[in-house]
Amino acid sequence: MIKELPARDSRVTLRYLTSPPPKKTLTDEQERAAYAEQVKREFDLPYKPPHESWSALIYFIVSQCSHSHTILAIDEVNWLARKSPTPIEHVLWEVWERECAHKANFMMILSGSLASWMEKNIIASEGFVGRISVNMVLRELPLNNVLELFGSAHKKLPKRDIIKLLCAFGGVPLYLNHIDPNLTAEDNLLKLAYKSTGAFNNEFNQMFNELFSNENKTYRAILEAVGNSASALTAREVAEKIEKHYTGRVNQALSDLCEVGFLKQEHTWNTRTTKSGRAAKFKIADNYTAFFFRSISKQNELAKRTGRETVPDNLASILGLQFENLVYNNTYFVLEKLRITDPIFVGGYFQNQTQRQKGCQIDLLIQTKHRLYVCECKMLAGKVQKSIIKDIKQKIARLTHDSSLAVCPVLIHANGVVNSVVEENYFNHIIDMSYALQP
Repeated sequence: MIKELPARDSRVTLRYLTSPPPKKTLTDEQERAAYAEQVKREFDLPYKPPHESWSALIYFIVSQCSHSHTILAIDEVNWLARKSPTPIEHVLWEVWERECAHKANFMMILSGSLASWMEKNIIASEGFVGRISVNMVLRELPLNNVLELFGSAHKKLPKRDIIKLLCAFGGVPLYLNHIDPNLTAEDNLLKLAYKSTGAFNNEFNQMFNELFSNENKTYRAILEAVGNSASALTAREVAEKIEKHYTGRVNQALSDLCEVGFLKQEHTWNTRTTKSGRAAKFKIADNYTAFFFRSISKQNELAKRTGRETVPDNLASILGLQFENLVYNNTYFVLEKLRITDPIFVGGYFQNQTQRQKGCQIDLLIQTKHRLYVCECKMLAGKVQKSIIKDIKQKIARLTHDSSLAVCPVLIHANGVVNSVVEENYFNHIIDMSYALQP
């Protein structure tokens, strides 16, 4: 996105620098030297800039941004100067105060993939208070922008195939760019995910190799535990599954994983008081991560034993589980179809079993002033059958709620429903998510 800025304004000069995850064997001096080489190339210099310290190098970089309408983008700043005795955020603050704040038509963009570091060291840092003009967290593409990314090639893929691929990979542009519109969804998944040479076969392992530094083993264990669970887990249940004592460190790790978008936290809420409850559970939010643990990693193990790289027999059921996440990440479309403009609560919902109430879990619950929309998300190999009505009736019967609220059952699907479901006239709304792909 940063690299698109000059295309939108011909006056803009972009200077883009980035950092890889730090290698254990790389010294601070070696990292500075490598970064100085990058600066030399970016600014087309005949010499390597001074780099006896990070301060000297950053001051030099800013001094080269002399043209009007210059944007200096320092990407993956969370990896920069990790072994330096002086934290890079301190250097950046000093340089900004002394050199950048007074530059006319100058912009500095600090971006990174480790949101918890960005939050702690930049956004919430006292030194940067009042100095940050825009704080942006990039989410995956909403469904109504996906076809634009494919261009005219999307006409070669049925919308239901696109939905299947989005269930597996989410709306991440980098992932979607690998999709071959001339192949079916299943053939794309075989090529990209299940073949050892596929772009996404080992993507998760590469991403987590250094992503969370010394904590990566704990974070991976948490994601594996949550990803392999049939239902959402409490923090205490997560700690038990990864065989660690339930402490603040577990809570911090869960918070970090929610911040970077790998996990999402589901709260109960009281439909009478419209206040959130204390109980919370965690589930995978990122579609690719969930797909990796639910399917890719298991198929990789099978391939090691048998030598066969194939699409799993249970692919349809796995994508069905993934479909719930896709709906959750595109609730704007559901609200639009239900004509809801003032929701009180929107989210996955669970109700713990007690002596007074039965337990239940609802894919998506939406509360407004006068209504509760109980949404069931179903994507099957074939059309949704009439038995779905019995399932959602049972959930509604178990749900404890304010009796003054009208309960409206909603079916959300992507592969069609049999006529008898429509003819029964039980659901207040039946929503086909494939229509969300329309711009």
